[in-house]
Amino acid sequence: MERKEIFYCNLTLQNGKDKLYLKNVVYKETDGYFKNTRLGIKEPLKVLKVEVIKSLGFENLSNEYDEVKKSDEKRNNITGAYE
Repeated sequence: MERKEIFYCNLTLQNGKDKLYLKNVVYKETDGYFKNTRLGIKEPLKVLKVEVIKSLGFENLSNEYDEVKKSDEKRNNITGAYE
């Protein structure tokens, strides 16, 4: 499975014959379409142009969880520092 890159960018989208320009959105490279229900975009719109402002990294593919062990150290009641 390939990791997909996540960008903070400006997007130019095509909605039928209309073009939409979204500024300052987070976009993950997928199949060339953008969908965001918070912005009222219910159906995927074709991405025409991506103007990258900053690369935020790659998606996490790990399905594992880290185990956390309880600390045996006691804290001071007044300062909260470990004794």
